[in-house]
Amino acid sequence: MSQSGAGDRELMARLAVGDREALAPLMERHYRRLYRIALSYLRQPDDALDVVQEAFVKAYQSASRWDGSAEAGPWLARITVNLSIDRWRRNRRRAQTFTPLADSDHVASLADLRPSPDRRVEGREMGERVTAALRVLPERQRAVVVLRHYQDMSLEEIAHALDMSLGTVKSSLHRALSRMRAALAGGHP
Repeated sequence: MSQSGAGDRELMARLAVGDREALAPLMERHYRRLYRIALSYLRQPDDALDVVQEAFVKAYQSASRWDGSAEAGPWLARITVNLSIDRWRRNRRRAQTFTPLADSDHVASLADLRPSPDRRVEGREMGERVTAALRVLPERQRAVVVLRHYQDMSLEEIAHALDMSLGTVKSSLHRALSRMRAALAGGHP
């Protein structure tokens, strides 16, 4: 058991009895990771910030129902993914467009190599195609891909975070990547 896990358990136990002071250190430990998860899913910085804040409020309100034997990180990730899905659905219903980040982590890492302008355009277009292919996946498949390939979570961590069996995570990932490959090969998602 890691020291941070033990610290998280203590903080969660304190939250469960209503100690608001325990929320700040929990937020400091997990805020960035949860923000990256929400941003990877929503692609809108303001929406991602809102989701993370809402996730911590929900964690505070639900702390008494938290399973003390579980790690807090995957539990917080599950809350964040679920809230991201809800936000994405609301945004879709409002007919807001889904736009990729201009300077996403993925394109920025390629841009650091200073490719030619043509290669930069190709890279940006491919990033947009990948984002479009990701966007049309069913919600759970999209969540699995985001957590695996954008957040580098293990399959076991994803299963725990999404409350899915390991086999379901594996099959969801396989189906999602197959769909994305087909969409990218066809030139459109």
